[in-house]
Amino acid sequence: MWGIFSGSNMETAIIIILAAVIAALCFYVNRLQHSAREISHFLQEVGRRNFNARLFSGGRGPLDTIARDITAVVEGAKARLDFAEAEKQRMEAILRGMSGGVLITDRRGVIILANRAFRRLLSMHEDIEGKQIVEVLRNMQLAEMFRQAMESWDIVSEEVSISRNDRELHFIATAVPIYTENSVSGIVFTLHDVTRLKQLEEMRKDFVANVSHEIKTPITAIKGFTETLLDGALDDKDNARRFLTMVKSHSERLNSLVDDLLTLSRIELGDVEIHKTEVDLEQVIDTVFAIMRDKADRKGLYLKKAAPGGARTSMADKDKLVQIALNLVDNGLKFTDMGGVTAGIDDAEGKVTFYVHDTGIGIPPQHLPRIGERFYRVDRARSRALGGTGLGLAIVKHLVRAHDWDMRIESEPGRGTKVNIVVDRCL
Repeated sequence: MWGIFSGSNMETAIIIILAAVIAALCFYVNRLQHSAREISHFLQEVGRRNFNARLFSGGRGPLDTIARDITAVVEGAKARLDFAEAEKQRMEAILRGMSGGVLITDRRGVIILANRAFRRLLSMHEDIEGKQIVEVLRNMQLAEMFRQAMESWDIVSEEVSISRNDRELHFIATAVPIYTENSVSGIVFTLHDVTRLKQLEEMRKDFVANVSHEIKTPITAIKGFTETLLDGALDDKDNARRFLTMVKSHSERLNSLVDDLLTLSRIELGDVEIHKTEVDLEQVIDTVFAIMRDKADRKGLYLKKAAPGGARTSMADKDKLVQIALNLVDNGLKFTDMGGVTAGIDDAEGKVTFYVHDTGIGIPPQHLPRIGERFYRVDRARSRALGGTGLGLAIVKHLVRAHDWDMRIESEPGRGTKVNIVVDRCL
């Protein structure tokens, strides 16, 4: 074949062939460079977490095959990351929506996640994620629980007390290790607020102690006077009469205590039904004053009604409202030595407020939050001497609550006490 070419023609043919080969090589190299640049750019975008980037290659070369393989791997990784992110968001939504406090740390004690309930329970408003648990909680017991859980690889649960905003909060804290293959990668803390339960437990203990004491006192007195009478004092008419009078007094006190306990128990159990009708509040005041007039006169105290012009009515259970007013006026007379008690009606802001205001000894501020607890007395000795059972305001509080009303107490030592009952649904 080469014989048809002369020397110069052959040189020309070789040059043409070489040029074609070089052109083909250049074209191929350019395609390789272009594909390499596209792959490099794609990998840079993926490195910047832009998983929406795409690498298009329709060729059949080795780099095209590599590009398609890379694309498949990245798309698979993106699908797994999307699934993991969705699972993470679902888990975070569950944790943040839980009523109990949840806090997650890594193995160094750095907070990864704290749900809203956790921050609310501990009155934390700032972002605490990324901070050390000891720095945020400042509680050595929780720090020790973290250490024990990390070292033992086991669940640690304890009752923890934390002071926040001048309050003592009580929690059941649980530290649960997060396991990896051969180590613990972090801790999940859960906090369950048991402060209210602790308070109720203390109130239960106080109630048992108080009711035992309140019942034992008159029983002991009755037993003592009865034994004295049986030992011979019965023949002494003057002393016998005095002792029998004391027995009667303590019997009445014991009967009042039992009646109040039964009343309070029925209210708390929901056995007392509230039958609301339209009630004239001035008539309620007149009824109560008629009952309490003699007691006020014996102490030289006034009873005053303060009501604006025109009838003021409210939807209420009349008998229960009279009971509320009787307890409040009676309480006011007990603890007032000069002046008297005013019962009145105020219709400011479109609501009817029924109030009882006395000019008595008043209540120190630190006692106001506990007024209305069963058997709670500011002055125990004076209250007992005046015949109080310590249950009157507790009954009032529960009856007010049964009506869906609000009660607010204003008081200052030496300046008297005012009890306001705001009737929301009024005519």
